[in-house]
Amino acid sequence: MPAKVSSLFIYPDSDEPAQELESVDMTPTGPKGNRSKKHAVHIVSAEEYVGTHPKANIVLDIETEALFSLVGSVIRLGDCTLTISKRPSHCPGVYAEVVEPGEVAVDDLLLAAERE
Repeated sequence: MPAKVSSLFIYPDSDEPAQELESVDMTPTGPKGNRSKKHAVHIVSAEEYVGTHPKANIVLDIETEALFSLVGSVIRLGDCTLTISKRPSHCPGVYAEVVEPGEVAVDDLLLAAERE
């Protein structure tokens, strides 16, 4: 089964709870309305989200190891293109940078990845 977006979140303030969205515009600096962070986008697998509740922006229905294997790849979710840049050292998931801004919505498929 192809990987797809299961949930989307923004965190307008660091001490406030997440806002769950059906879709979000990804800007060059990350999801519109999200507080400024060191890395533009934080992506986790559904199992990581359920297990640890990280402050992720995108939750994907994907095996954790498959998500980790995308580091160094360029992916497309909805109208947005992202580069999966690294695994964080202090929390689950991966970080991504926005290559081409665009809308991402729940149920969008993760499209073909290519190595940079």
